[in-house]
Amino acid sequence: MTVETRTPALRRVLNLRYLVVFGLAYLAPTVVFDQFGITSDLTGGMQTLAVLITTVAMSFTAYSYSLMVRAHPVAGSAYTYVQRSVNPWLGFFTGWVMLLDYLLLPMICYLLLGTYLNAVVPGVPVALWVVAGAVFVAVFNVIGVRAAGRINIAVVVAQVVFSAVFAIVLVVVILRAQGTTGLIDTHALVNPDTFDTGNVLRGASVLAVSFLGFDAVSTFAEETVEPRKTVPRAVMIVCVGGGAGFAVMAYLLQTAWPTSVSDMVDPNVGILELIAHTGTSWIEVPFLVVDNVSTIVCAMAAVAAVSRVLLGMGRDDVLPRRFFGRVDARFQTPVRNILATSVISLSAIFYADDLLGAASLVSFGAITGFVLVNYAAINHYFVRGGRRHGADVLKFLVLPGLGVLVTVVLWVGIDAHAKELGLVWLGLGLVYIGVKTRGFRRPPAPLALQDAD
Repeated sequence: MTVETRTPALRRVLNLRYLVVFGLAYLAPTVVFDQFGITSDLTGGMQTLAVLITTVAMSFTAYSYSLMVRAHPVAGSAYTYVQRSVNPWLGFFTGWVMLLDYLLLPMICYLLLGTYLNAVVPGVPVALWVVAGAVFVAVFNVIGVRAAGRINIAVVVAQVVFSAVFAIVLVVVILRAQGTTGLIDTHALVNPDTFDTGNVLRGASVLAVSFLGFDAVSTFAEETVEPRKTVPRAVMIVCVGGGAGFAVMAYLLQTAWPTSVSDMVDPNVGILELIAHTGTSWIEVPFLVVDNVSTIVCAMAAVAAVSRVLLGMGRDDVLPRRFFGRVDARFQTPVRNILATSVISLSAIFYADDLLGAASLVSFGAITGFVLVNYAAINHYFVRGGRRHGADVLKFLVLPGLGVLVTVVLWVGIDAHAKELGLVWLGLGLVYIGVKTRGFRRPPAPLALQDAD
């Protein structure tokens, strides 16, 4: 009798609710508070305008993601889309550059966690909080996305509830200080005294990190029921819903403290200064609890997503298949990728003083990948697929083309130092793939074209 053996595979267990919650957990609704000081200082008090610009730009890109996941509902996300719809070479570099944001986002999460908790409990060093957070996140990701999903639901609900309460508190603060007319403050959107196009675009490019949730959703196509229908819906809900929430909160924060640009002492903890300035110190402890738990859950989602990207690249032998291309038989998750990502994330210990620089570097990887996904959508449907008649021109050329345009504009606004480091990373990728393909004499990887059912 022949015993049939099966290669361990990812379990198809996720529905729309889990994907939306996962995406929201990844983008973390309370991250707008963490970003307040940095982006308000950077944009001259126009965080709201930067959020709106980023939301519009990301909405076009999310649309392109929704198109591409219908064509390729498999793990790998942007890497897979460009690899299959453009060519393997550009696909490799897309995956390589987006590894920057995937690998560094957990690092930023652990850095935020360690910084805040060290401020509350000075006796425990940042490094210890970072290690504890990384171990906790790795364990839950090894257990599986379903277990992590239950935690995500609870934490996302807590973030939404806290944000709603904080919004009401800010409205009360504004009414007491300025009356009903204070709720309408055009300077919170565009301040002619501080407006600078370059700084606003730079702030918008940094905020792009907050929208990685919709990209992360697409990495779970192989674990989703009816992925061609469910994943595109989740992508758009996470992008548009998250952007709207960020814009409302950014506006209220700026309006509650209109002189924050000149009065703020340390932008890295600007939200704590705002709480003190508005006389709402009672909300500081709830904020720290919800925000730090949210940071852990964001890291959990980030590690889960990058492990699936590495899995896609490993199965195609772009990265060593024996290590990265395997799903653990017991847990049915890419355990080795999870552990490798967690180890890399410990580099947060060495970046405690450069949060903005780290965020800009993450933006370089994310926005570069977004440009290429928008282009891949055009190439797949309009160029190769011949979808060029009637409404197809709008759906498969105009909208993805606008996505290319606006993401290129955001790319221009990225910090120059981050661009330099990002180009160095691309140079390392060029060396790696040159060795891997024996001097570029063969394609970077055989295309594994089996799509998920």
